[in-house]
Amino acid sequence: MTDANALSASGARRRLVVRGLRHVYRARRGGREVLRGLDLTVEPGELVGILGPNGSGKSTALALVGGLARLQAGEVVWHDRDGVAHPVDTVGYRARMGMVFQSPSLDRSLTARQNLTLAAQMQGLDRRWSLDRAEALLTWADLAERGDDAVSTYSGGMARRLEFARAVVHTPELLLLDEPTTGLDASSFERTWALVENLRKSHDTSVLLATHRPEEAARCDRLVIIDHGRAVRVDTPDHLVSELADDLVVVETRDPAGLAATITERFALPARVDGAAARVLVECARGHEVIVRLVEGLPKGSVDAISLRRPTLADVFLKITGAALDADLNVPEAA
Repeated sequence: MTDANALSASGARRRLVVRGLRHVYRARRGGREVLRGLDLTVEPGELVGILGPNGSGKSTALALVGGLARLQAGEVVWHDRDGVAHPVDTVGYRARMGMVFQSPSLDRSLTARQNLTLAAQMQGLDRRWSLDRAEALLTWADLAERGDDAVSTYSGGMARRLEFARAVVHTPELLLLDEPTTGLDASSFERTWALVENLRKSHDTSVLLATHRPEEAARCDRLVIIDHGRAVRVDTPDHLVSELADDLVVVETRDPAGLAATITERFALPARVDGAAARVLVECARGHEVIVRLVEGLPKGSVDAISLRRPTLADVFLKITGAALDADLNVPEAA
């Protein structure tokens, strides 16, 4: 019998359904509510991103979805390829999932090959197959020549690539990625995302990503913009960016609040302060003409620098929530 809750509005089967997640970190002087009724869904083969700054509750959400923290309120249900529902605390659910943690989780006393084969055998995979899979992933991670070296001798980027390889050793149906490309250079970044895309296309792997990086969020099929523990907007990256004007004029100044008010008053342009920096963002069309007007019309000495660029998802987030993606909300991010 089909679970109606596992179907999206379009009739496609959902892989992951999260409803009403709430989580409070207890402290001596009260508690801090990190998640306030978070809802999201992920369909088979879909890449969904949770976009928010550090401390916004992203890592807590992934810990709850991954069964690493006890659910205080809400529901997490996983539907496998046969349509069978698995609550978050069942072995069947965890066996089908892989996770890349934000913090290192490798056994640094073991070699890379041992880390991979151990992970594969813990998933119940045949020893011979585990060895072959480990070799393939060491090659992917460009670690074949260092496969028998202890992880303690690895650089941060090498360990991060191995962390990712270990998470996908059993070809999971659901992959949870918590800031997965932290510490990776540009080449490793692209290599990692190529592997994710291969898993999605070849094995219908669903991916739930937590990130504060606009360039990473842009790769998602859908984004869940999180603000104060709630999903305030769910949409495609392209549609979100398209809602902003064609151009963004960036004005650097020592008095961003005052200059934003002046721009709005004198030029009737929407100007907002980027709280993470001493600058004002002006959303407009024909930005090259607006720059000339601003330079000529603003008080002398009020502008330190001015530039023109296209809007990004960081600008979308700032407009929707009023907060910057590179802010640190100083909220616990581990359960």
